[in-house]
Amino acid sequence: MLTYVVAFFLSMIVAAICTPLVTRWAHANHWFDLPSEARKVHTQPIPRIGGLAVVTAFFAPILGLALYTNRISGLLYADATLVSALCLGAAAIVLLGVYDDLKGADAKLKLIVQTTVAVGMWIAGFRIELLGNPFGPAFQLGVFSLPLTVIWIVGIVNALNLIDGLDGLASGMALFAAVVLFGVSFVDHAVLLCLLTACLGGALIGFLFFNFNPAKIFLGDSGSMFLGFILAVMSIWTQRKGATMVALLIPVIALGVPILDTTLSFLRRLARRQNPFKADREHLHHRLLGLGLSHRNAVFTLYTVSAVFALGALALLDNDTTHRAIVLATVAMVVFILVRKIGGLKGHGLTQLSEDHFRDGLRAAARQIRDAGQAEQAWDALVDFVPHLRCDELRLSLRTETEPQKDELRETVFRWRRNEDRAWRLDGSKPLAHLSRLSLEDSGVNFGEILVLATNQTTLEQQVALQLLREAVIDFAVRRRAVVGATDDLASNVVRLAKS
Repeated sequence: MLTYVVAFFLSMIVAAICTPLVTRWAHANHWFDLPSEARKVHTQPIPRIGGLAVVTAFFAPILGLALYTNRISGLLYADATLVSALCLGAAAIVLLGVYDDLKGADAKLKLIVQTTVAVGMWIAGFRIELLGNPFGPAFQLGVFSLPLTVIWIVGIVNALNLIDGLDGLASGMALFAAVVLFGVSFVDHAVLLCLLTACLGGALIGFLFFNFNPAKIFLGDSGSMFLGFILAVMSIWTQRKGATMVALLIPVIALGVPILDTTLSFLRRLARRQNPFKADREHLHHRLLGLGLSHRNAVFTLYTVSAVFALGALALLDNDTTHRAIVLATVAMVVFILVRKIGGLKGHGLTQLSEDHFRDGLRAAARQIRDAGQAEQAWDALVDFVPHLRCDELRLSLRTETEPQKDELRETVFRWRRNEDRAWRLDGSKPLAHLSRLSLEDSGVNFGEILVLATNQTTLEQQVALQLLREAVIDFAVRRRAVVGATDDLASNVVRLAKS
């Protein structure tokens, strides 16, 4: 037990030391996660290679034990094939993540590398060979072992990557899962697995000091994919070591939030006939923000759900069939509530909000539009709420000033439509029924217009919502005009001072 405690605190200290160093290194090289993409929620450039600190902290105690001889270090050599495969697979995933953080990798490249690594892990011995049955003996998978192992590893890697959308969210999800895996390993006397999960837990806590809101550094793809890989592989390892556990059911529940979020995202995009690998702003954390929750409250809400799942997963260690049935019923009820309230699968793939949630979402959207730093962020907040109005198409023509003194305007046009298989109709020559035209004019300045095309005549509630969104866009345009003007005045003053 002492070795686990030492490994935990050593990882935590290494993470707490390395994270600021990595942060300064990222600042020096301008390796930032810029808030330019529509799905981003942060407003300032943040370093995005924090995963390197987590990786370093995780392997620090393992490297120390490899150089120091005791009973536990002997297990590293006893399972040398598995440990080596774990290290090599993790290195490949981290390199892929670093490349994506710095250069950008498309979905195809990620999938190829992740699948190749997963196949290599299966060859090395990390195999799902049993499918758990909480009420009886497990099922032997046979020839289905390889595809299920690959799907599990690739799925969890991407699930942690997709859930990494708010400060401290992916790190916290991984921490809850690590606690569960440690509990399972401890019950089954799997000493080496206890050591690995202790290292992971310490590394995550040390990193969370800097990653929790307001974050000073992000995990980046290098960190989120590494966490997904380590958790996926260690959960397979616990399945191999634990004779009493319910195969993969415990880690599935422990990772319930990222798995549920990924599954809902995949189904939602398929229902809308969209590319299932295309990023969007409709993950569980985005939807909580859309309901009016603050950044921290959204994270704490998902932490609470993860804690419930973690407790449920640990409760499955009890061999009592009745207790397991109660646990599974409770988990199913929580999943049902999440899907119903914020999952986003109702109404042909579009969320139909209750009256209270509609108003909360409308206020949140208007606030996000007003507070947006760039036109793209204002558009993103607008288009996030438009589907709730049952609109078919939306066109925003936004004029922003380049030089206020000369009254020069630059027009930016954004377009959205519900059904991507249809042709665009707003820019056609034929007259359109149920077309709403909202002018963005304020104090004699025309900032553009909003065009909305709906299948049926808009209701009074829809018209009021559109007017509120219109006012928010005008407020954004006016504020941006003031910011641009102040910036230009400052630049002019600097030039005059330089000349004098």
